[in-house]
Amino acid sequence: MQVRVGPLGLYLGRDLLLVDVHRHPGTTRAELVKRLGFEQPTIAKAITRMERTGFVERAADPGDRRVTRLRLTAQGEAVVQDVIDAWADADRASTTGLTDAETRELTRLLHKIRDKRP
Repeated sequence: MQVRVGPLGLYLGRDLLLVDVHRHPGTTRAELVKRLGFEQPTIAKAITRMERTGFVERAADPGDRRVTRLRLTAQGEAVVQDVIDAWADADRASTTGLTDAETRELTRLLHKIRDKRP
């Protein structure tokens, strides 16, 4: 996967953050931690680096200036579909040779594993 997202200026893991902010514009760091399951310092560092590279921007919440909201920049929006396409390609490659029923079962089992993580 790094081969596909690396040329976009992303390191593995930051693709998750980019797509999540795309799907949840105006999200907060705490919401990212909860949804993605990363530690708060990891998310904070990734946001800072992605802001520095021009993919995300921070803005104070107008209702609560203590809260910082995140959204993609034009540059972030320009690459997010490439990331989603890379994910779809990886999914197709990893299930080549499986029947539709086997693919559904694999997906079900992976979701079961994901949902049990702490």
